[in-house]
Amino acid sequence: MSDKWIVDVITDLMAYAENNGLSVTAEWLDDARLIALTEIADMSREKRKIAHSYDKPSRRPSLYLASGGHA
Repeated sequence: MSDKWIVDVITDLMAYAENNGLSVTAEWLDDARLIALTEIADMSREKRKIAHSYDKPSRRPSLYLASGGHA
């Protein structure tokens, strides 16, 4: 499930506040909306970074015998 639903809810609350003379509440909700968008973007960026790290092929360390030769 996408986290963007919360932005829609905050936007609806903000519209209600604006339409009903709750201007300070609307301003606070606008701040909350921007914070939510920022956090969602940061989480998305972090998820992509983690996924990208798993895309890289892993290297196996070469094994050396005590005598210095390869296994």
